[in-house]
Amino acid sequence: MRTLLLQLFTICALFIPLSEVEARTPKPPPVFGGWSPGKTFTFTVTNVTSTGNQGGQIINPAPIPKGVPAFVNGQQVTFTIGKKGELKGPGFSIAFQADGGTSNVYVNKPARGAQPTTATVNKNTTTGEPTAISMAFFSFKLVKRIPNVTQVYYTLQ
Repeated sequence: MRTLLLQLFTICALFIPLSEVEARTPKPPPVFGGWSPGKTFTFTVTNVTSTGNQGGQIINPAPIPKGVPAFVNGQQVTFTIGKKGELKGPGFSIAFQADGGTSNVYVNKPARGAQPTTATVNKNTTTGEPTAISMAFFSFKLVKRIPNVTQVYYTLQ
């Protein structure tokens, strides 16, 4: 009986260190759409389109409203993937939504005091590296009960 208890104790003692080792192994870093937080990439603005609608009257081109980044053609913009996978640029942050395989999708859903913003980052299917970005910023406000909507679209390559 003593030998049986001694053998059981020895077997249990062998498995305890393994569970401790498993508990101490570090978690792999988070990956969002194939990219780890801290990844940076720079693209050049190739197209800027800003249009507006003020009470049914189309304004093309419309001035870029406050709160929306004002990029110009030829400007270089650096982007960073944030801790939660968000796409960060100068003056904005857009939440990671999904990995579509050939592109990553970012969306800030409209909420009180915030405007909807979207971005799509196209990826090279072989290397997974970013190849181009398209972003859309929207601004809504009422002026004397007249809706004013401005849409600003950027293409960067």
